Amino acid sequence: MKRLFILKNDDVSEPYGLMTFNGKFTFRLNDGVDLDVWNKIGFIPLDDSRYIESVNLFGHLNNRLPITLRSGSDNNKLSYIEKTGLRVASDSFYLEEVEPQEKLDI
Repeated sequence: MKRLFILKNDDVSEPYGLMTFNGKFTFRLNDGVDLDVWNKIGFIPLDDSRYIESVNLFGHLNNRLPITLRSGSDNNKLSYIEKTGLRVASDSFYLEEVEPQEKLDI
């Protein structure tokens, strides 16, 4: 089942991007976010395509997971993301789950 999350930041009203989990991981940076700024403050390095896709669901996010969960199952990691938004103390980013059929302007 496809899981969609909007990447938000407590300090900014516009979303930073859209993240999906569906057997692979994808992240698309919002067009309104400056790519150079993102690559300085963001936790997923991007090239000019502003998009990344990986078959490793959590390779780019493991450093934001608790150490005890990093070797856990994908289902446990997704449950943790759903409950906590994947917040960490070092920044104001978090994930908010949305329904796949919602119209998103990202």
